[in-house]
Amino acid sequence: MSSLGQAALIFSLFFSLSLKGQNAKEDYHKLAKELQVRELSTLMFAKYNDANIKKIETFLKKYPKAPEREKALYLRAYSIWSLHRYKEAPPAYAALLKEFPKTKFSRIARIREAAAYLFSGQPAKALPRLESLQKDYPDRPEIYARELAYTYSRVGLQKKALAFMDAVEAEMIFKGNERLLPRIKSHFDKIRLVGKPLQNFEVKDHTTGKIISPKSLKGKVVLIDFWATWCGPCVAELPSIKAAHAKLSKKDFVVFGVSLDDNEERMNDIIKERKMNWLHYYDGKKWKNDLAVKFGVRSIPASLLVDRQGIVRAVNLRGIEVADLAEKLLQKKK
Repeated sequence: MSSLGQAALIFSLFFSLSLKGQNAKEDYHKLAKELQVRELSTLMFAKYNDANIKKIETFLKKYPKAPEREKALYLRAYSIWSLHRYKEAPPAYAALLKEFPKTKFSRIARIREAAAYLFSGQPAKALPRLESLQKDYPDRPEIYARELAYTYSRVGLQKKALAFMDAVEAEMIFKGNERLLPRIKSHFDKIRLVGKPLQNFEVKDHTTGKIISPKSLKGKVVLIDFWATWCGPCVAELPSIKAAHAKLSKKDFVVFGVSLDDNEERMNDIIKERKMNWLHYYDGKKWKNDLAVKFGVRSIPASLLVDRQGIVRAVNLRGIEVADLAEKLLQKKK
């Protein structure tokens, strides 16, 4: 090939790559508009659903090398996470971190990858990832402390969880970082219930009027679920709770829903519509709900999983964790 021909080929390739790069930029801009993307420093928000995930997948397949993939990969992982598909979320976040190890989304991606492992009943996989975050951000425990404390507790390291939580609280107070402490402490206080007997209470079932108490529940494995119809994440967790109830209710598994609603009619409609055929307590007091106050519930969804002997064995479960842990407790003798 002549030098003139070589020059023409090089120009053609360069022009083609430039055009492809320009198309990737334009297509990403179009995608972002369709997904209603909002960017805030190291966070992104978008309209998430299966149709939009398919659009992101199409973009990723079309542009295997484009720099816009960084944001597209994040949006895919974010969408899967936001749809509470926790089993699918870890590989989606891992794909972003592998392709763009220095991505500006690294910290949130690492936290959510670990949390998704935790929420999908795989705390052993979450642990090394969270301990790696602890090593990289020793002065920022507020970004991973909740997830790491839950993980220690879930893998059977309750004493380590207690020591870790005490140390984090002391450090945050010492450094004058009390502003963020109440929210973290509300989670820590739940984790501190693990291994302890369920506090005493006596209320009436909303449907039948029968007395519900630790005594009436003894011999059963019980999920106490604090929820409300106005709480989006609570409603998103209902399919997992329903699945656990359908699978295990004939094996001494009981769901006890504690509603923080103040609209009884709306609550009754949702219970009927969603076929939530389990125990319910409602007093119309919202955040001052008697049981919410007793158990220090200041955010929902919140839950306690109690064994046959009335001992709290896990708190604030998500997704498939409910059925997995309940089934393990049911296998133990009365």
